[in-house]
Amino acid sequence: MTALFIIDGLPMEDRRAKEALRIAAGIGVWGKVRPTLCFARANDTALGQAEDGELRRYIHLLRETACGLFTRAPEESEGLLRHLDEAGLAKLIDDADTVLRF
Repeated sequence: MTALFIIDGLPMEDRRAKEALRIAAGIGVWGKVRPTLCFARANDTALGQAEDGELRRYIHLLRETACGLFTRAPEESEGLLRHLDEAGLAKLIDDADTVLRF
């Protein structure tokens, strides 16, 4: 089973976005559901250099268990997140068993 998490906020600033990461990391470790995350505004720099230890732990777990980590942010990606265009997002939505928006 796959779950697509579309996260509109920045996890460093928005508690709902951070909670989405916590949930995705938890189900990824569980192994029954493969999460995919798409951030609307977050970029590699913001997530990779987060000072929040809890947030860093979630990102580390998701790097190991998620199907993919994507961003819609216009900045170039440096490796943590892959850039995704509108068509790519539509495909992820079609392929996912469950879509959750935070």
